[in-house]
Order: sequence, then structure tokens, then C-alpha cells
Amino acid sequence: MGGRKMPRDEENAYGFQESRSALQERRLRLLLAGRSGTGKSATGNTILQRKHFLSRLAATAVTRACATGSCRWASWDVEVLDTPDLFSPEVAQADPGFEERGRCYLLSAPGPHAVLLVTQLGRFTAQDLRAWRGVKALFGAGIAARTIVVFTRREDLEGGSLQQYVRDTDNRALRELVAECGGRCCAFNNQAADGEREAQVRELMRLVEELVRDHGGAPYTNDVYRLAQTLGGLSPEERLRRVSKRLAAGRAVAVAHGSTWTWCKLGLAALLGALFLLYLLCRRRPE
Repeated sequence: MGGRKMPRDEENAYGFQESRSALQERRLRLLLAGRSGTGKSATGNTILQRKHFLSRLAATAVTRACATGSCRWASWDVEVLDTPDLFSPEVAQADPGFEERGRCYLLSAPGPHAVLLVTQLGRFTAQDLRAWRGVKALFGAGIAARTIVVFTRREDLEGGSLQQYVRDTDNRALRELVAECGGRCCAFNNQAADGEREAQVRELMRLVEELVRDHGGAPYTNDVYRLAQTLGGLSPEERLRRVSKRLAAGRAVAVAHGSTWTWCKLGLAALLGALFLLYLLCRRRPE
């Protein structure tokens, strides 16, 4: 599958459409995720076949806010959402009001057809694992069924097989991640020549189309996306306020549940400890 890519006029802010099958509207929404510094923006530019997202080598994160780009691929209208650091534990300090995470939801509504989890070949670290946990915390555990792992620095394979690399790596966390995502993975060299880059995008789009068929063309959805769908008549500012409020409330509930479970475990441990001490005392009593 191939096709010339061309930019499409950007829609108005949060101008999402009523949820319809991708097979009906021939539109795909791809959401770039992962930790900062892995090449998300460069990967987005490769998919768009033009330099659209700001991308450069830097010691600190370059992408500061969610941004969208669009292109035409074969018969598909493709929308790509680039994201800042929304998935690391530090997001609580960087986005305390959940505004940027709310924008991520609204810009990808009524839901992504695929999440592209970007990581560097040979450099899957504890930070990447925490970012993946952050993706699931933001969108729900079900997002794994819509995720494709995209490795950057394909050139480091030196012509070898990506599947063999994943199978043979001693990085257990990476093997488990790819397995959790149904084995869906591909690799990009974002510095490759045009022909090679188009072949890479073709491979990715094959995986995306398989996901679309497997889910009957429906995008991923959850309670927050369903809320966003009901807010179409409101101003962009009010939509953002309500979605951010829902995300903050959901996070508070998750933290409360986590705290309750922690106290339950501590209480159980204390009870078992007391019973064990009682057992020892009983054994030492003289007959």
C-alpha cells in the first residue's frame, strides 16, 4: 500500500466528529505516546512525510503542548497527535490542573484508532516502563489492545530482524511490553531517505489497518471520551474545563483506592504478625 501524502486543512479546536466507524469515514487518528526524548515528534514527521512537529536533539523536552498534524495516505485521512510529557510521574507537577491531559483527550476525540508507543531501540529503560504505566493510567488498561510499539533508530538493527531482536533481548520488561501489546511493533529510521521512510510508514499502516479491522472500525473509547462526545455544543474552554475536572476526579478516586488497599495490606500484615507472635508465645508456655 502506498500513496502520496498531502496536508489537510486543520479543523477548529476540539472539532471532533460524531463517532463513526473508520471504515465508513476513512479517517484514522494516531496518538503518539512515550517518554520524552524517544523521537515521538520525529516519528510523527515521518508519518506526515514533512517537518510539521518541532523536533531536535535537546537535553530537555522539546514538545511542550499537544499538537496535531494531518495527511492523506492511500484512501485514508490520517490525523496524528503529538504529545508532551504526559505519562511520566512528573506530570503531576507539570500539569496539576489536568488541562494538557484534557486537551489530549479533546484533540483525539472521539478516540484514537491506534496509540503509537515510541521507544528507542536498545534503550528501553525504567523511564519507558513508567511512561507506559502512565499511558494506561491516563487512558485505561484497555489501551494496550490498541497500542503499537514503534522503535526509533531502526538503523541500529543493521539489517537484522526486529522480531528476532525483541525475542532475543535480555530486557524482560521490553519483551513483556510487546507481548502485552499483542506483538505489534515496527521500527523507524527517522533520518532515512524518502523511499525507505515511505516503506516504514507502509509497514506501520498495515498494523494500524489490522487494528481497525479487528475492532470493526471503531476507535478506542472510555468514560472520558464518551463525556467529550456529549459536550459538542459547548465552547472549547468549557469542554476543556469539564474534561479536565473528570480526569482530576478519576485520579483522586484512583489515589484513594490505592491508599485504601495499602492500608488494608498493612493491616493484614500487622494481624498476621500478631498471630505469629501469639503462636510463638503459646509454644513457649511450659506444660
